[in-house]
Amino acid sequence: MRPQRPVRALVGALLVAALAACTAGGSPDPSAPATASADPGPQPEDVVATAVIPEGGVDLEVRVHPLVRAGEHVVLTLDLVPLEEVDEDDPVHVTGFGVTSFVAEGRPPVNVRLLDLARDVVHHVGAGADGKPVVAPEHWNRVRADHGTRLQMPFAAPPADVTGLSLLVPGAPLFADVPIVDGELPSAAHPDDVAAAADAAASASARPTGGTSSTATPDDVEPPEALDLDAVVTAPTFPLESTSAELAGAVRTTESTDRVEVTLGSDVLFPFDSADLAPEAADAVALVAQRLSERDPGTVQVVGHTDDQADDAYNLDLSRRRAQAVADALGAQVDAAAYPARVEGRGEQEPVADNGTDEGRALNRRVTVTLTSTVVTRTDVTTTGELPPFEALVGTAGTPLPIANNIRKWEVDASARRVHGHVVVDLTVTATDQKDGLGWAPGFLRGFSSHRGRDTVTPHSITARGSVLQGATRLFPLDYQVGANDAWPGGEWFTASDLDASSWIDGGQTRTFSFVYPRLDVETVVFQAGTGTSSATDDFRLLDVPVAAEVAAEGTASTASPASPEPTATTDEN
Repeated sequence: MRPQRPVRALVGALLVAALAACTAGGSPDPSAPATASADPGPQPEDVVATAVIPEGGVDLEVRVHPLVRAGEHVVLTLDLVPLEEVDEDDPVHVTGFGVTSFVAEGRPPVNVRLLDLARDVVHHVGAGADGKPVVAPEHWNRVRADHGTRLQMPFAAPPADVTGLSLLVPGAPLFADVPIVDGELPSAAHPDDVAAAADAAASASARPTGGTSSTATPDDVEPPEALDLDAVVTAPTFPLESTSAELAGAVRTTESTDRVEVTLGSDVLFPFDSADLAPEAADAVALVAQRLSERDPGTVQVVGHTDDQADDAYNLDLSRRRAQAVADALGAQVDAAAYPARVEGRGEQEPVADNGTDEGRALNRRVTVTLTSTVVTRTDVTTTGELPPFEALVGTAGTPLPIANNIRKWEVDASARRVHGHVVVDLTVTATDQKDGLGWAPGFLRGFSSHRGRDTVTPHSITARGSVLQGATRLFPLDYQVGANDAWPGGEWFTASDLDASSWIDGGQTRTFSFVYPRLDVETVVFQAGTGTSSATDDFRLLDVPVAAEVAAEGTASTASPASPEPTATTDEN
């Protein structure tokens, strides 16, 4: 068991050496006119951003180098440097970079991802023919020396006009904009390891010949590992989807760059056992019309669904009549020629929740409106209404909120910012007890997706319980489907947040969890973990989380800093 160690203070900013212009003779010419040299920008070996993450009981400084274009890939280089002495015989194991996945590849460092938040696309690490991530060096996840270790990994290159991407490293605040540069790849091994290998080779070459069989020779010295880009068979990218629940949950919108689906609760749209729109349905229909008008014209699919409380034939008819009513109302608000409707009723055949409960049946009574087309304009999510009731812990951002159970004690706090319009919440979790080496994680963040229907799954221990509220509007973290199989035909969904909330945090350590949400133009938000029922002892809500204005220009990097010192199918929590 690694003993607890004090956190060392971080040293100051990176020092940049300035080069002076010289004459041909090597001395400055005071009579020569002053000329301004162009800033070459960040270079592949530069460190453009840093953050501190806890791993294995030790705080590691993550040093981020620019992304380097290499043909059809961009290559990320990270240095993981311990902020205290480490013992070669007791290495620090980096464990938080993997995913406990049920469909997709989850080996480390799959949890390290690039996000193109201007275009809503996520990049996964490139993999070889065996499906395993292609990385270098092989033992990047073992920190054996005070200078740390290096991790180098390839991703699919974005379009040529993209000059920066966001970077999600588990345990660190989201790096908003890591620049993409051209040039030679940095060494895949840490420079100190490269120098040590060179010294060993030189020392072996200098030894006299004729030694014993145990005498090392230059051929015995292992050269530093290199990243094998030729081994990359696939470097997947996925479209990010954003989901919001508006008008007190009556309207739920899920959209990607090429598709929007709006789900309307039938209990808000229609009186009981009726297909006549209620007066209060006007706002919901208007919101759907707004979402459609943000997109290029196309055919709108309107589908009605019911619960299982009547016979199949009756439910099928009711669902179609309700879908037609919604289509007729939409046709009065959008150009019906540009957005023609195709109406279907599917009755009780496609439930998204358990028909054995009142809550589940209410979720199954719905009308969905789907349009497949690209975004041409974008309107912010609405923020009307009052916050829903919450019976668990409540605090205010800026004042750490204590959370305790019978095992551990924590404090949480949060701030937020905008990155390409998206709201990004940086939640800090500090262990305020003195326990170490236990591996106990903050369970209040662990859970499964709260807005995907039945037959879907998310990674075990995913940080999917955090949502943002503004008035009665609820925003879920951006997510994306990574694949499906027979066990999970609805697919497995990853979030734009840490995919492993079970990381080890010792007493006194702080870990940051970043969550990326849909676009929302507000000055403050409410961050909520869980549903806040009276039986939830560690659900919490943080009020008045400030949302900072977007400051990072594209192509530049922001230093990340904390805001403050079993497989289960998904179920709806809203």
